[in-house]
Amino acid sequence: MSERLPQLLDCKRLQDELGVKRATAEAIMRQLPVVQLPELREVFVRRSDVAALLERCTYANDQVPA
Repeated sequence: MSERLPQLLDCKRLQDELGVKRATAEAIMRQLPVVQLPELREVFVRRSDVAALLERCTYANDQVPA
């Protein structure tokens, strides 16, 4: 059985899925490794990388960094 390819998100798709502004989606993308295919200007991030970042940046109410 072959491994599935990662799902890629561009800035617009990330913005739509998270319900955030474009600047926020761009800031999230700057925190992650990007996928840039030859001959395409558009850059993507892996869905799994976004999920991992959100998990690392999610805190319980008593754990929020100052």
